[in-house]
Amino acid sequence: MEQLESMPLRAAFSVTMKALERLSRTGSPTERVAIQRAMATLRTSLPRAEQEPPEHDPPTALEQLHLAAGIVEPPSGEAAALRAWGADLVERRKAAGLSRTVLAERAGLSESTLRNVETGRRAPTRTTVMHLQSVPELRIDPTPIGDHIADRRRVHQDFSPNCWLTPEYDALKLHNEMTMLLNGRGGHLEQTYLYLDPSSAAAWYSIAEQEDYTVSRMLMPLDNVAECITERAGSVGLDVIGLGCGDGKDEVRLAQCLLERRRNRNLRLYLLDISQPLLCSAYRHAAEALADRSTVSIYAIQGNFHNLGRYTSLLHSPERSHRRRVVCLFGNTFANLQNEILFVRNSLMGFAPGDFLMLSIGETMAPADKPDEILAQDRLLAGRTSETMSTGRSMQSRMFCDLLRRYIHGFKSTELTSVLDFAACPVPGSYAADIRATVKMTSGESKHFSIAYIKRYDQRLLDETMLREGWQAVAHWRMVKDYHPRRLLLYQRIR
Repeated sequence: MEQLESMPLRAAFSVTMKALERLSRTGSPTERVAIQRAMATLRTSLPRAEQEPPEHDPPTALEQLHLAAGIVEPPSGEAAALRAWGADLVERRKAAGLSRTVLAERAGLSESTLRNVETGRRAPTRTTVMHLQSVPELRIDPTPIGDHIADRRRVHQDFSPNCWLTPEYDALKLHNEMTMLLNGRGGHLEQTYLYLDPSSAAAWYSIAEQEDYTVSRMLMPLDNVAECITERAGSVGLDVIGLGCGDGKDEVRLAQCLLERRRNRNLRLYLLDISQPLLCSAYRHAAEALADRSTVSIYAIQGNFHNLGRYTSLLHSPERSHRRRVVCLFGNTFANLQNEILFVRNSLMGFAPGDFLMLSIGETMAPADKPDEILAQDRLLAGRTSETMSTGRSMQSRMFCDLLRRYIHGFKSTELTSVLDFAACPVPGSYAADIRATVKMTSGESKHFSIAYIKRYDQRLLDETMLREGWQAVAHWRMVKDYHPRRLLLYQRIR
C-alpha cells in the first residue's frame, strides 16, 4: 500500500489494472464479471482523479432539487453513488407529494423498477431516466445531456463535424417500405427495420440493460482481444469500426482496452447504425467515456452497413495505408445477416491485408446433420429456458409483438414460435432458430412473418469459410453463459 501511495497516480493505476486483469482470469464467472465492472469503473474515474476537485459552496436545499445533471445518470455504478442517486429521487418524489405507486404509474414504470432504483439496488437505465423526466412534478431537467457531459463536449466544440448522414439514407422511405411489407401477405422482416422507430429502439435498449445481457457482455475478454491486436498490428494507428453498434458499449470498451495497451494512442472510433435513437445513445456514451482521450476521434454514421463499400472514409486507401482497421460485429449482428458469405465477400472487399474483423457468434449445440439432437439440446428450439433467459426472451418477444401491433392495420393478436431452419444458413455446419410470427387479423385471416434468425455456427467450418474469403482466423475465446455458449472470433485480412 505504501508503495502504491508513493507512485504517481497513473503508474499506480497501471499496476492496479494489471493486478485486476490477472485476477479476472480465475474465479467464477460472477467474480470475473465483478472484476471487469470494477476495471471499467476505474477507467472512467482516472481522469477525474487526476484533477483537483473544484471548490464550491454547499448547495442549498432548493438547488439540490434543481440538479439538472445529477439526476440524468449516476456518476458511476458504485453502490454509494446508486444510493445517493436513489435518495435524491426519493426526495423529489416526496417533495412532489407522490407515492411510489402513483409515480410508477405516471412515469410508465413498474413499481419494482422504481423501488430498485430508489433504494440503489439497480442502476437506472437511460430509458428509466427518460420516463422519470416525463413527470414535471419531479422538477428534472428534460435535456438528455447533463453538465457532466456537456462540459466535456465543450472541449471538442471547435472540432470539425463528427456525425455523418449517408447519402442514400432515407428514413421516410424505410418507414414506408416496412409499413408496406407488414401490411402485405407476409414474408421476412429484415433486421434493418426492427429498430427504426424510437419505441423499438427503447425496447431493445431495455433488453440490453438486463442483467443476463450485461453479464454476457462483461464475459467478453476484450482485454485479451486488445492485446492480440496490439501484438499483430504493431505501432500503427487504429480505426475501430462498429457495424450495427446499438448502444456502442462493446465498441467503447474495446477502444478503452486498446488505448491501455498501445504506445500509439492515435485511435478513431466509428459507430455505424441505421437506428437514429440508438446511434445518438451510442455516440453520447462514447463521447462521455472517451472524453479525456485527446488522441481519440469519435464519429457517428447513420447508414446501412450493407452499403459499407460506398462509405470510403471507413475503407482502405493509399493515404491511410499506415493505419489498420478493426471491424466489429458484436451481439447477434453477424448471425442476423441473410447471407453472411456474400456480406463478407462484397461488403468487406474494401479492407486491406492486415485489417481485423471481430465476430461474436453462438455455437452449435449439435452437428447440423443431426436435427433431432439439435432440437433436444438447443434450449431455444426445445422451449427450455433458464429464469434469466426467459426474462430477456419475454422482453424481446414483447418488442416484436409491439412492433407488429403498431404497424399492421387490423391487428388482433400474434403468436411467436421458433423453428429449426437450415435453408437460411449458407455457412457449412450452421443452423438457425427462425423466429416466426403468426398474426391474426380482425378480419379473421392470418399473416405469417419471419422476424429474426438466431444462428449457431461450427467454429471450425466457419474458419474454413472465412479463409476462402480472404480472412484468416487469428484467435478465438469461448464464453459460456448459463443457457448458451458463445465465441468471440478474431480474423485478419490476408488478401
